[in-house]
Amino acid sequence: MTAPAAKPLIVVTSGPRNARTDPESGLRYYMWEGKEYPSVTSARNLAGMPHKLAQWRTNQVIDKTLNEISTLNQMLKDGTDPAAIAAWLRLGANKKRDEAADLGKRVHDAAEKGLSLNQVGSDVAPILKQYLSWIATTGARIHLKERQVWNPSVGYAGTFDFICDFPKKPLDYWLVDLKTGGGTYPEHATQLEAYGRGEFIGNDDIIDLAATSILQDVPPANHAVLHLSPDGWTFKVIPSSQESWVAFRAILAFALWTDRNPTLDNLVTRTIEGHA
Repeated sequence: MTAPAAKPLIVVTSGPRNARTDPESGLRYYMWEGKEYPSVTSARNLAGMPHKLAQWRTNQVIDKTLNEISTLNQMLKDGTDPAAIAAWLRLGANKKRDEAADLGKRVHDAAEKGLSLNQVGSDVAPILKQYLSWIATTGARIHLKERQVWNPSVGYAGTFDFICDFPKKPLDYWLVDLKTGGGTYPEHATQLEAYGRGEFIGNDDIIDLAATSILQDVPPANHAVLHLSPDGWTFKVIPSSQESWVAFRAILAFALWTDRNPTLDNLVTRTIEGHA
């Protein structure tokens, strides 16, 4: 019996194309055949901020106020414009998150481009070192990087981090999401679910059949988050599940409904007023 031919190794390192980011909301949309689709991560953002994140941001503002009370008092004493004070406080809510997001992006870029430790900054190097350690320890072979996946039937698109396999089981593909933040969260399972249920991979309205075949060959059990920190790495297996798929579709539906109806007036068909 002749063994089946191995599929070609595909390594693609292009960044997001056919995508735009709304300058006001910061949300990303992808374009396919003239129609826009919200990105997987944007759908989560459109659906609203997780309660724990909202609490964390509030605590950041409280900490900034308490730690820099003399600055705040001086601004109030000087009659600083309230809008400027509000903007200053807002920095407290977003600074750490934005710094973490920027660092995460630079780590992703370094991993995608295959940079060495001496080619990156001192803040990126400790985390990139853990990624390289994971590669060396597991022998992971990256087949697809940063590819756009589309699901027009459900109505979303996104860019997954990579699909790989391991020497002990060649062509037993894994869909992996790379995380560099302080922790991992339940919504990461819905992200993986959305990527894994993409209908095809493509760019410029052209479907990449070879890459799509690899995506479709990822077993439902082979979804994982690779969490990197300066001190180590953790490979967390998160199998596909109907529950995660239902959760993502619910997030997407609510996000799109919210986007279409920014105010209640969009939904009101009749108003009755009364006065005492």
